[in-house]
Amino acid sequence: MEKKILRLLIVDDSPDDAELAVASLRKAGFMLKNQRVQDLASMQAALDKGAWDVVLSEYTLPHFGAQLALDLVKRAHLDIPFLVVTRNIRDPDLVKIMRNGAHDVVLKSQSARLAPAVERELHVAEERRKYQKMSLTLNEVENKNRAIIEGSREAICYCQDGMHIDANKTYLEMFGYEDLAELEGVPLMNLVAKSDHVRFKDFLRKISSPNPPEPQEFLAAKKDGQHFHAELAISPIMLNGENCTQCVVIDVSKRKAVENRLQYLNQHDPLTGLFNRHHFTQELTRTLEKAKQEDSRSALLYLDLHELKEINDSLGHAAGDRLLLKIARLFRDKLGDSAILARFSGDEFTALLHGMSDSQIKEAVAELLATLKDTTFSEGGKTFRCDGTIGVVVIDKHCENAQALLNKAYQACQGGRASRPAPAAAPAPKPVPVPSSKPAPVAEVPAAADVPALAPIPTLTEVRRPAPSVTASAAQDWEARLKTALEKDGFQLAYQPTVNLHGDPEEYFEVLLRLAGRNGELIHAGEFMPAAEQLGLLTAIDHWVIRQSVQSLAALHRDGRQASFFVNLSPVSLGDPELLSMLQKQITAARLKPEYLVLEADESAVMENPSDAAMFMQAVKKIGCRFAVDNFGNNLSTLNRLREMPVDFLKISGSLIRNLSTDVLTRTSLKAIIDLAKSMNKQTIAKFVEKADDLGVLWNLGFDYVQGNYFQQADAHTDYTFADETTLASDTSTPNWANSRR
Repeated sequence: MEKKILRLLIVDDSPDDAELAVASLRKAGFMLKNQRVQDLASMQAALDKGAWDVVLSEYTLPHFGAQLALDLVKRAHLDIPFLVVTRNIRDPDLVKIMRNGAHDVVLKSQSARLAPAVERELHVAEERRKYQKMSLTLNEVENKNRAIIEGSREAICYCQDGMHIDANKTYLEMFGYEDLAELEGVPLMNLVAKSDHVRFKDFLRKISSPNPPEPQEFLAAKKDGQHFHAELAISPIMLNGENCTQCVVIDVSKRKAVENRLQYLNQHDPLTGLFNRHHFTQELTRTLEKAKQEDSRSALLYLDLHELKEINDSLGHAAGDRLLLKIARLFRDKLGDSAILARFSGDEFTALLHGMSDSQIKEAVAELLATLKDTTFSEGGKTFRCDGTIGVVVIDKHCENAQALLNKAYQACQGGRASRPAPAAAPAPKPVPVPSSKPAPVAEVPAAADVPALAPIPTLTEVRRPAPSVTASAAQDWEARLKTALEKDGFQLAYQPTVNLHGDPEEYFEVLLRLAGRNGELIHAGEFMPAAEQLGLLTAIDHWVIRQSVQSLAALHRDGRQASFFVNLSPVSLGDPELLSMLQKQITAARLKPEYLVLEADESAVMENPSDAAMFMQAVKKIGCRFAVDNFGNNLSTLNRLREMPVDFLKISGSLIRNLSTDVLTRTSLKAIIDLAKSMNKQTIAKFVEKADDLGVLWNLGFDYVQGNYFQQADAHTDYTFADETTLASDTSTPNWANSRR
């Protein structure tokens, strides 16, 4: 493959080993631009700063290693070769890292394998990128086609073996189905009227021919049994690798009605409804051809009204139109439905009589003339007789053509009247346009809000971890006070809100423990917990805190507030089986949903005995509660351990948050921690937030929640108002917080 400048990121604490890898690749013909990193923060900074082609990582490093390095690469969505280059690796570790996504493992003692492995993975990565690009293009095309089909005014369906497998909305609406599930498996034949089944089957068979059949019209059947005229076009198509049929259906009922109306107007006189001159001439031609072929006989009648011109001149054309309508009805009544009648010109009518003998023709003509003489037309005080003359010509095989027949009938009609010009030949029919229709287009909007910022609140550091041991005399004093507090409920719970950084108004509170002093003051846990640990009272205190927390949380839920509590446990409680059974009983008795209770333990307590802690977390999960690790981030190597543990929240150590605005390295480390936590589906909480300046940084880093005296100091009440709107303005990197304190 073509050699180019290779951007190489090496994760290794040995400069010599890194140089050996570089030399091996240069010897293979690669031109390198490389950088060596050895911890999480420096790797995160390198990934943020530049683009890389290959990552080579030592498997184990102090507080770091290939597992975390690979997680960072995956979190950054980098599709680049990741190779583990190590001195030694156990088989289980090799299997684990390969399953996690490493592309190869190369021993440093086998450096000759490195260059071929890199070349191979670069080639595979390039092919993968091409495949992803083609897949993206294919998805875009499929989405466009789907949008076109769904938005089409034409009804489209897909069938396999004569059964429906897919259809667009227009198709469902056309045939009266509510959704696709109702149509799937319905035979296509069911949507065609039975009278057209034979013709439709022949139409479907033609799809296998080299040239698909032209669209045809059928009588379609809706789900409710109604019928309508539809035009169907079918074509073969491949769907999911199988042969299918695409059907495009157009409801032509309206078009059919328009065409029928146009055809009617093209053939009929608009006033009388009789055939017009053009159509009658065509019928006369067909009758003559039939007479010559079958030696049959018919009769042509030509009627001329005598009084129409006088009526038009004296009473107006409206009166003349009424006379014409009266004569048309008379014709229909006397000649019957079998006769072909036409208004040939202004005051002239024609008729074709079939299947009649000469005597029958004479009888019909005589009766018609008698009726005309007996018929009168009265209008405007005047009465007119509907008199006229009729010329009759027999049509047989000896006749020349239609025009000659018309001339002869006309001459016979005129008889003794003054000569009139013979009727002209019928004009050629004019094409009738068929109307068409096309669709039309559509539009959208944004929004934003600005919220005032809160003033900072005086700081008060919450101490949770036990202080050094107490003296014997102090221990005796604490023993009496703590036992009395346990017996007589001398402890108190305080609550500090945990606020969602992205505007979710769900209520979270951290539950903190206080002891009532001799003068009514409240003593923080940091002052009495060391004595409680020495006296072996931690388990009893944890039991008391859980009982009170469950009761307090249940009371909030009864008031309609779906709050959640974080309850901190001491290290000894992680090995206390009685605590779990007590917790289960308390939750059941209070009728509380367990997911609203989050138990938390310090990172050091979890890592002191990870296997026991993991078993405890699993038991908590079975009850239905959630779990959080407190004071996380002091030892980054614990990330690997937490990967397999059912932890929902990571509370980042306050020591990392306090220096956030001034320490760039801390921000880089936190960014890496948060990205990895998200990749493990664990939410992050920033503790001890004291300054407004930190909020924008925390939001940009990706924290989910924040907690600290900036929002509210720990209080005996849970009256903090959580925001019910997005609390971040869209045009600034620093959050503007809604005034949420009462």
